[in-house]
Amino acid sequence: MKVFKTCVSILLIGIFGAALCMTKLGLYFEEEIGLALLFKLRGPLKAPENIVIVSIDRTSSEILHLPDDPEKWPRSYYAELIKKLNRQNPALIAFNLHFGETRDLDNDERLATAMAEHNNIILSNYLKQYSLPSANRQQQFRYERIIDPIPILDHAALSTAPFPLPKTSSTVKQFWAFKNSAGDIPTFPATVFQCFLFKKAYPEILHLLTRINPALVNHLPNHVDRLSKQSPVFQMFQKIKAGVTGNDASLKQFGQLVEQSYYSSEKKRLLHSWLALLQAPDSLYLNHYGNKETITTIPFYQASVVEILNSDLFKDKIVLVGYSENIEPEKGQGLYTVFSNSRGENISPIEIAATAVANLVDNSWIKPLSIKQQFFMILVWGLFIASSYRLLSFKGAISIISLSSTTYLVVAYYVFSMHYIWLPVCIPIMIQSPLVLMLASLSHFLKSKEDNRNIHKAFRFYLPDEVVNQVASQTYGGSMHQYGEIMQGVCMATDAGQYTTLSEVMTPQDMNVLMNSYYGVMFPQVTRHNGIISDVIGDAMLALWAKPVADIQCKINACQAALKIKSEVDHFNRSQNQQLPTRLGLHYGEMRLGNVGAMDHFEYRAIGDTVNTATRIEGLNKLLGTQILVSSSVIESLTGFCTRELGTFLLKGKTFPITIFELIEPGDKDWFRLVSTFAESYHLFQRDQWSEALESFITIGKNYPNDGPTQFYIRYLQKQMPYFQKNGPPIQAGIIDVGNITTLLH
Repeated sequence: MKVFKTCVSILLIGIFGAALCMTKLGLYFEEEIGLALLFKLRGPLKAPENIVIVSIDRTSSEILHLPDDPEKWPRSYYAELIKKLNRQNPALIAFNLHFGETRDLDNDERLATAMAEHNNIILSNYLKQYSLPSANRQQQFRYERIIDPIPILDHAALSTAPFPLPKTSSTVKQFWAFKNSAGDIPTFPATVFQCFLFKKAYPEILHLLTRINPALVNHLPNHVDRLSKQSPVFQMFQKIKAGVTGNDASLKQFGQLVEQSYYSSEKKRLLHSWLALLQAPDSLYLNHYGNKETITTIPFYQASVVEILNSDLFKDKIVLVGYSENIEPEKGQGLYTVFSNSRGENISPIEIAATAVANLVDNSWIKPLSIKQQFFMILVWGLFIASSYRLLSFKGAISIISLSSTTYLVVAYYVFSMHYIWLPVCIPIMIQSPLVLMLASLSHFLKSKEDNRNIHKAFRFYLPDEVVNQVASQTYGGSMHQYGEIMQGVCMATDAGQYTTLSEVMTPQDMNVLMNSYYGVMFPQVTRHNGIISDVIGDAMLALWAKPVADIQCKINACQAALKIKSEVDHFNRSQNQQLPTRLGLHYGEMRLGNVGAMDHFEYRAIGDTVNTATRIEGLNKLLGTQILVSSSVIESLTGFCTRELGTFLLKGKTFPITIFELIEPGDKDWFRLVSTFAESYHLFQRDQWSEALESFITIGKNYPNDGPTQFYIRYLQKQMPYFQKNGPPIQAGIIDVGNITTLLH
């Protein structure tokens, strides 16, 4: 059952994380937390070398004395900018601006002429969404329409493309490479990249296509300069994409041909990037380079006087022209990225476009694992850490899970930084691992709590609850031997007759069963009467009723327990083949209750004269033929108990005599007659009238031959009277020295 529960818990933790990664919530966690963490760990990147931004910013409008609204700038300024830039022979100039309205015809013509001169200008068009009305709002038909620039500029441009961004909850994370909803057209970044590729490696592309799809090559111009004149560039892109990606064999062959070619490393890199783009999903994750202006950014006014700049600043580069985020801050054109700081600094759309283009050129966009790969990876991770928690010790599991999580994070950081691969981080490291650690801690806590309960429960078989709690609360160290307190109470000592004889004839196992049954009727009476069992050795038990201050209830409870034990043991003996007649001795006084021992072994027990005296009183039962003897200190101030004074005894090893009473269950009238006549005989003994006392005890013995105390006094007086008559009465004749009369036991 335990193995089954372990397997189920391990599987559930793995499945939980794997299932979470397939939900929108899981994707949200990974994008907002996991991806952001990887970017923060990696930090900013070096700016791409082949991308330059010309920003239309507030400073330029002020220096050039132009309106704050760039839409109102004369288009002649853009024409001059193109001429200035083309003096350095850039690879492409891409405007993330939509020239959707005719302004001044002369300026529009000047701009179109400048654009057509080098056939290297890409413009943005506008992708507008429309919806047809419907009774059911959730079933509305939506479609997108491309709004091109004005015709004169549209015809002059090498290509046009829209730059829509996927909706996001907070920061900009993705960009569209192709827009399937608008006819699978390449977007602004993809168009810029592919035009750049064709500018750099068009002959090589034709050569590769000849090997893969010769029929396609017949529909393509033989030189890159004829691209825009023969057909729209985006249509040619679609034809080539369909021809290359038509089947897996073509893709594989294309990649092999690139690898086997003798092209330059730059061209190979561009071709590999293009092949990766053709196989990629429509939406790609941006690999941000840093905060704003991390990518080389030149203000518009400086680019307009390019002679003062580095002569190679724009050479063979992709130049992207667009609005800065500060040109009209009231319009909120800036966008937040993972690198946006607490001061609210954001990044302009043209910088997002430049980042996307650079990612495509370098094949460096962030590549998440497929859903299937994430599912199995997180499942295996969950099974691994859950197995560690279930199969190892608590400390071992914590160490393994912590080390494994750290290693996982390092690997995730490495492949993210070096290979742009995005491993899931949030779910395995921030959800699964803490969940397992929490479960491990909770399990350890519950296990420790259960162990403590079991320990307390086990100790309760030896000590009462309050004693266990007191001992458990102590600091185990050098003060262990000092733990204890002075108590006032009753000590009960018991002993079973015939134990030695039985242990000689019975096997240890049978003797163990017998004694367990024997103590099974004694111990409950102690605990039911609020006593504690201090010690058990063989057939002897030591029980205590003690309080920090004198309490008569301790005496009452002890006497009630003694009478009940006698009754229960008598019943037990009647039901057994082996007899264990039991003797009890009780004494009241001061004792120390606490730890006794040294070094690494202690026992909790009572120490003091009270304990020793109770043991001696118990032994006196053998001499007197009784079962329950108590000292005068026990019955002092007690009412409701039947007792018989048996005499004053100087117990073995003791200096001071003690008066002993027999504790008896109330009997019939005959029993009261025995107690009364015994008291009369004992009073004669106390007055040193030994002959009269002996005759009186002999008379009682004839009527009660089984009364132990009577027979004791008869034997005692018969032995001692010749000595008294010869030597005279001793100074304390009424005190019986137990140590000098051991011969009377037989």
